[in-house]
Amino acid sequence: DTAPALFGVEMAGRCLSAAHVGGDYYDFFQRDDHTVDLLIADVSGHSVGAALIMAEVRTLLRPQVNTAHSASAILQLLNSQLYEDLSRAELFITMFYAKYNSATGRLSYANAGHNHPLIHRSDLLGCEELDADGLIIGVRKSVMFEERQIELRKGDVVLFYTDGLAEAMSSDGELFGTERVYQHLETVSGLPAKEIIDSFYAAIIEYTGTTTLQDDISLVVLKITD
Repeated sequence: DTAPALFGVEMAGRCLSAAHVGGDYYDFFQRDDHTVDLLIADVSGHSVGAALIMAEVRTLLRPQVNTAHSASAILQLLNSQLYEDLSRAELFITMFYAKYNSATGRLSYANAGHNHPLIHRSDLLGCEELDADGLIIGVRKSVMFEERQIELRKGDVVLFYTDGLAEAMSSDGELFGTERVYQHLETVSGLPAKEIIDSFYAAIIEYTGTTTLQDDISLVVLKITD
């Protein structure tokens, strides 16, 4: 419900489901006074089965956070542990996993086929995408995930999101699209993390003309304040 408190960092997350149960999931795991893990994920489908798989993911993640030290290692362990259940249920999971250390300013991350998070630099125009090579969880039992790193500076904003954001559709059938996501993030990057998230949901409601979502939309924002 509440993101961890870390000096020099604002974090916020929110998930709105299109149905009574959904397959989106985000979480924060604070390792120590300087380190936090952030993740966002999406299970295919909107069934009770998808929601149950996400509950299993969280159960499996908690012990992994204490034993696996890298984002890529955590994704590799999750994939091997969930492969059989996902195969039987004919489901799969996309997930982006990141670790931020406020003492070094370093964000390390790995990606399992998820939407690329965006970073808006305080001193640059436009947005950059964060990506690393890795298959969707549940496709193959043994998968290696690439791990990358980036240095964050004061004023930088990182947006993690699920595909329901870019795929929200207007009344005439046009997608909100990634370009509008980039433009909106650039416009609101000066706001606090929670207000950035609220502004995206308001933009989607205005664009679609309805408060009824066509797909789950989950957002996580990491903003460096010091």
